[in-house]
Amino acid sequence: MNLQPLYHSHCRHRVAQSCPQQVGEARITAMRVLMLSKACIVGAYQKKLEELAKLPEMELVVLTPPAWRDDRGEQVLERVYTEGYELRTTPIRFAGRFHLHYYPRLRQEFEAIQPDLFHIDEEPYNLATRQAMGLARRAGIPACFFTWQNLARRYPPPFRWWERYNFAQATCALISTSR
Repeated sequence: MNLQPLYHSHCRHRVAQSCPQQVGEARITAMRVLMLSKACIVGAYQKKLEELAKLPEMELVVLTPPAWRDDRGEQVLERVYTEGYELRTTPIRFAGRFHLHYYPRLRQEFEAIQPDLFHIDEEPYNLATRQAMGLARRAGIPACFFTWQNLARRYPPPFRWWERYNFAQATCALISTSR
């Protein structure tokens, strides 16, 4: 049986064509969420992913770099909380450059996963966020980003341009503070 994804006009949930639970001969299946996160190489940060993966209406795939190197040293991916979702690695360029890193195979990963929603766990003024947001826009899927930055700041180019683009394209932004 071939279950080609269809979409309801009022939401982005996938609809499979073989079960009478929804309109006609269709049923809603899990929404596929792709998350891109360098922070989730740290095992403790993966706990929230396990909790999200418990939602029956979501299929979660998380992409992280295999490692991150900066002036504090090298942090290699820890696989600590990995139940219920897929944790994949993808190569990174300029690891340790917080705002200039990017993922050279991200387009291929994105096309293979075919997400319904792209959660970009990066600041809006980062190159990686701009790269990911562009993929989501071209695919016509909603995307969000996460930021700790909750103060209005004016960044120099190209960071200002990336931030402006990402805010304009994002379906929503997840904003936090340390307080």
